[in-house]
Amino acid sequence: MIAPGLRASGGAALVLAPVSLDEFFATSYETQPLHVRRDDPRYFASAYGIDEVEASLVVAGTDFAHVAMVRAGKPELTAEEFGIETPAMRARQTGKPPQRRIDPRAVAAFFEGGYTLILKDAARFSARLGRLCDEVMRDLGCTLQANVYLTPPGAQGFSVHHDTHDTLTIQIEGEKTWRVYEPVIELPIESQPFPSGMQVPGLRVNREITLAAGDTLYLPRGYPHEAVSSSGGRSLHVTFALTPIRALDVLDVLFRLAGDAEVGLRRALTPAMLDDPAFAEKFAADVVPHLLAALTPERIAFAKEYAINEQFRLVRGQAAGQFDNLAGLATLGDTTRLRVNPGLPAQIRDRGATVDLLIAGKSLGFPKICAPAFERLAEGPVTFGELGLYLTPPNRAVFVKNLVLEGYLLIGDDPG
Repeated sequence: MIAPGLRASGGAALVLAPVSLDEFFATSYETQPLHVRRDDPRYFASAYGIDEVEASLVVAGTDFAHVAMVRAGKPELTAEEFGIETPAMRARQTGKPPQRRIDPRAVAAFFEGGYTLILKDAARFSARLGRLCDEVMRDLGCTLQANVYLTPPGAQGFSVHHDTHDTLTIQIEGEKTWRVYEPVIELPIESQPFPSGMQVPGLRVNREITLAAGDTLYLPRGYPHEAVSSSGGRSLHVTFALTPIRALDVLDVLFRLAGDAEVGLRRALTPAMLDDPAFAEKFAADVVPHLLAALTPERIAFAKEYAINEQFRLVRGQAAGQFDNLAGLATLGDTTRLRVNPGLPAQIRDRGATVDLLIAGKSLGFPKICAPAFERLAEGPVTFGELGLYLTPPNRAVFVKNLVLEGYLLIGDDPG
């Protein structure tokens, strides 16, 4: 069998410790909130920091879609309010229009006035945070987006609301008090946002948590919540929005396959049928057998694989060390050490005729003869010469080059 992927990269271990991954899935996942206290304000210092926030405001440039400023009870600020218009160089000669860019000074002024700064999908602007996202993604088996929240002292960014995705929050600096309420809708999906007009007094409090620097908070989707920073200082946290493959996602693919497989599902509904008072009963009696006939184990397996492929299309590639690894290809020898990139989300899937590598944004097919080489790589570091036990010299060189180009293989021993 081909190993589905490495799982001990350390991302989830960092975020959840001392809670193990098995314990998390068994006792909290999609079930109840989890607060991990650590009493270590520097615990996440290597993961992210205020310097990354400041750098992101410059790197983001004109990307207002990924930067927001909010304050509970107030309208979200517009790009005109925290941006500045800059003319193009030699605009009179070139005729190029001006551009509106994020103005860090305006951001700071609104922050001072009680607004929370949000960096949406913050890994776009931070390679360090991107690597942590990849590790957590790999361990939890889901795609995710990291959103950063910088809140001034004694302030609240959002009014009470629930999310339609699970969240893992790590407190980087300062502290926030979270009030968590009992769900209004159990495990809501995107079409089930927090009910408009819901009054906070009508909600039942589940728990109140003070999230201190170094702590982690997990909230299953559907738990309404609101958070206020401590009056003693600013708060900086990163929230990972988790998007696993749901039963609904596999069913979505299956329903499309069912129409291809069963002609009874493709037949038109006449006006007489639609007007029939017994339409619901007759429709179910006619359609359900066709639907069940279409849902064969083979199609279900295909739908699952399709959903996994779709998931990996959302993963971004990595760049750290890429050019040094490419340079290492020129000096490959039998004693050269090779290892799988431990933080890169990837899976090896046995397709029967081929072995597919699912990796950032794509799926790559390899000949079946590569299966033993993939299995050996999954076991741990291997030398280029050892791969000769599984592949001929020309195939071995092409195999390694392709995997290095994709960032899946690293050349050399782990420096740590």
